[in-house]
Amino acid sequence: MTELSAGIVSTQEPEDAGTTPDAPPTSVLYRELLQNYKNIVASEGVYLTDSTGRRYIDAVGGTAVNIIGHGVSEISARVADNWDSTSFVYSAFMTNPWQEELARKLASITPIEDGRVFFTSGGSEANESAVKLARQYHLDCGRASKWKVISRTASYHGNTLAMLALSGRPTWSARYSPYLDSSPKIAAAYCYRCPFSLSHPQCGIRCAEDLERVILQEGPDTVSAFLVEPISGSSLAGAVPVEGYYERIQEICRKYDVLFIADEVLTGYGRTGRTFAIEHWDVTPDIVTVGKGLGSGYTPIAACVASGAIVDKIRSVSGQFVHGFTYGGMPMACAIGVQVFDYIQEHSLFELASTRGDYLRARLEELAPTIPAIGDIRGLGLLQGVEIVGNPKTRQPFSPDRKIASRIVREAEARGVLFREGTPGANAGKDGDQIQISPPFVISPNEIDEMVSVLGDSIRTVLAEEAEALT
Repeated sequence: MTELSAGIVSTQEPEDAGTTPDAPPTSVLYRELLQNYKNIVASEGVYLTDSTGRRYIDAVGGTAVNIIGHGVSEISARVADNWDSTSFVYSAFMTNPWQEELARKLASITPIEDGRVFFTSGGSEANESAVKLARQYHLDCGRASKWKVISRTASYHGNTLAMLALSGRPTWSARYSPYLDSSPKIAAAYCYRCPFSLSHPQCGIRCAEDLERVILQEGPDTVSAFLVEPISGSSLAGAVPVEGYYERIQEICRKYDVLFIADEVLTGYGRTGRTFAIEHWDVTPDIVTVGKGLGSGYTPIAACVASGAIVDKIRSVSGQFVHGFTYGGMPMACAIGVQVFDYIQEHSLFELASTRGDYLRARLEELAPTIPAIGDIRGLGLLQGVEIVGNPKTRQPFSPDRKIASRIVREAEARGVLFREGTPGANAGKDGDQIQISPPFVISPNEIDEMVSVLGDSIRTVLAEEAEALT
């Protein structure tokens, strides 16, 4: 239990959940139809407890969502105190005090000049809003031919059809390809497996220069925006671009009147040791999206934050952003967002994420030399990634049918720690085993020690099984 942990949240149903033959019936359509789902009935700090009483360290914060810790009673108490003033208001026609307050607070910390906030229910909606806003901005500037959005390979921007098309995640998008428009992409900023087989700094940051190549290939008069995760999420488990990468990206965007959209749904709100990940570089995006940490798992909420210059242009020409979602700016969601924001400020959690992130990285760096199969440790703050390779010298991955990362995650779960498998496909979209680590910011050094120890033991166990299978 951490020093900032408080409260327990429990469900009313103690039964196990799942869809395997020995599991009780369920009416839930699970993502994994052959998996037996553990029923989480309580949570506190960095711990989740299932219906059997087994506790787990949540080493991924759900999916990098929880930042303030689970079961923080202050959040529910503060919302309960204001329950009567938070009934539903449709934001297309009305506003509410909670939306106004959260927008002010969020705008005050984003790296956007005179930011204006558009609330949504999730990150996919926030990114879709950013893309639509960029299009409308160009229309109102008299540049109707600008509509294309460039993104990167090995990226993820959401699960709507439009965002899947912009995401470089073939394992998720391939089956839906009949519905997806082809979108231009540049090479990933992935030094461990440089797509150009170069090394920094001799490379001249070729992965950034690739943006200009694609803009010219598509036609500058057709390109609306460049959408990018400042630091890769689950697609490349914490891959960090080199110094100067985003400065060059911004130069190219400005040269061709392309809006620079930073997808901070996962990396924003302190996750990487800065309030927003893009602040690790000396740049200012035109639009930033934020999600996950904005509600810290206490409510579904995300946002698109645009510069005042973009919004003022639209106001002066068309006067309308033709877009919206039913629950955008919902009073209850915004009220919880305000409480999460205030809790973060009161407990200096953005600063804590930086110091805890430094400690986590140091422990991972100590682990890596003891396991040659750990090919790469990468990330910033409390977003770290571990890549496992079959041949450390050649960086050759294990065969994908061995499911190494998946087995490591299952082994760690059996030992009481929840990690997340990075999306397969790090190696040119074909294979690669990665582990994502993104715990709540309130994790203690002792809990980090336990987490890293379990990770090491789990990797060794799976590798020993592999060695035995080959004999």
